[in-house]
Amino acid sequence: MKKKIILRLISMIMLIIAIVFVAVALSNPQFGRVIHIGNFTFGAETWRICYAIYALIMVGFFVISFFIKEKE
Repeated sequence: MKKKIILRLISMIMLIIAIVFVAVALSNPQFGRVIHIGNFTFGAETWRICYAIYALIMVGFFVISFFIKEKE
């Protein structure tokens, strides 16, 4: 398959996963709780950073797919 198509396919799959994840997370009664792993606290701000990184990667794959030039 072409690199363009692969990158666009990956970004679209990531978008679908993100939509499903948000729907499940919002329906969870424990939404917004803080998770403690030893001395490390994984709170709302940390979750937002993770979501932002995921979104940047997803958008990055999609944008990069427009700059890939195919070999002739």
